[in-house]
Amino acid sequence: MFTAEQIQSLFGQPVIEYLQNKNRGGINGEKGSTYENFYALYQLAVLAKDVIELDRDATLYGQAFAFVDDLMVDRHDNPVLRNYQLKNSSTVTWGKGDKSIQDDFYKQKILNDSISRESEISLVVSNRDLQDRLSEKCPASIRDFSQVLYFPYEKGLSQLLTKYPDLQESIEYLCAFEDPEIDKIECVANVLLGAIVSSARENLSVREILEKAQSFSPSYIRSLSGTFTLDPQVAKILSNIKKFSYNTDRGFLHWDYGDGILTGTVSHSVDSEQFEKIQRLVKNANPTTFVEIQDFLL
Repeated sequence: MFTAEQIQSLFGQPVIEYLQNKNRGGINGEKGSTYENFYALYQLAVLAKDVIELDRDATLYGQAFAFVDDLMVDRHDNPVLRNYQLKNSSTVTWGKGDKSIQDDFYKQKILNDSISRESEISLVVSNRDLQDRLSEKCPASIRDFSQVLYFPYEKGLSQLLTKYPDLQESIEYLCAFEDPEIDKIECVANVLLGAIVSSARENLSVREILEKAQSFSPSYIRSLSGTFTLDPQVAKILSNIKKFSYNTDRGFLHWDYGDGILTGTVSHSVDSEQFEKIQRLVKNANPTTFVEIQDFLL
């Protein structure tokens, strides 16, 4: 998003060298940065609902060439550019002078202004007491556009999902299953994380990352399409089977027989070629009982 020429014209050559060293260090440590990857996963999951339901996309930039560079979120319909600096340490301070966090935030605001973007710049820390202290001591020069956020650090994704319900809830929304168990939520989270890590230097949009994750595991991640309809003939066949009910929530066919005696989810999304093949088979067979339809649902 930003070029060396833009930054040099605003701040001079010594600042370019500082950013090049900073960006190089960030890229070298990127693969091992569990904290940063987990936070990018959280942002992706939070943004996904607007992408799916409102078609409001955003682009995630990891290790951008910028002053506040760990993560940058550009929502395509919003003038505010969101920059995040993540610090998994208990000794973080705002600092003073060149190369301090305070100075990086101040310069990032100037850089965002130069491309006519508003700024929301966040320092993300893994300790709530530290969050409170840094919030109270936020320097006046950056206070109007800066905030300190809390995001816990855990070595494993399963522990993080348990400790941070907001992440679990956002991932659950992206599951293909109704009321998914924690192992399925964790599976979806891992697939999404893999798509993020493999896309880190590509600057893909949220929708593109979701599509990439869905291609990795199409049976676990909800459809990204906004409408889910069955073939009218198939819908009529299913509606005529006694004690059988279904819905197409999340883009998958979820079914119930006998008020919970048997339940399941067809493993292909309603908008997939595989599901269209299933619909053709159902129409040809024209089943009238659950025993007759059951093989098509498994």
